[in-house]
Amino acid sequence: MFHFKRSLLVILLITFCSVQAQDESEPGLCKKRKLEKWEELANKGKYKDAIDELVNYININPKKNKHRDYWHLGQLYAFDDNYHKALKYFRKSTNIFDKLADREWKLYYKGTIAFLKRDKDKLKRTIDKLLKMHSLYYKENANRLKALYDNFEKTYLEAYTKN
Repeated sequence: MFHFKRSLLVILLITFCSVQAQDESEPGLCKKRKLEKWEELANKGKYKDAIDELVNYININPKKNKHRDYWHLGQLYAFDDNYHKALKYFRKSTNIFDKLADREWKLYYKGTIAFLKRDKDKLKRTIDKLLKMHSLYYKENANRLKALYDNFEKTYLEAYTKN
């Protein structure tokens, strides 16, 4: 029993330390990851360039977190007002397992698609479900969907950034 408790303590300590990765140059602040080039371009509003960069990245690294990359590619297309292509990549980003296993992700996914398809009623039903019950992890996504609903007459970029 002692070895089990000790092993459990070591695992918890390692997990805590890895979560609390600190930057020694700035005490108390977590290290920030370096932005990918496509993220830097998107942050400057250069969505077409960001799309080209991310597509190139996906082609060079086809097996590396493609679902996340497809989601971000969908967002870039939506920011650039190309909802048809955005929908294509949003759909590619999420598999059946994600939709079945992660209720909150499924609702965020469905709400985003409802906004792009201009289905305000479906977006409202999705938001109501997500706002009624969501984890802290999905709080930002719940707020994003609410911003999409509250700013439904605006473009995705305008509504998304109202959060």
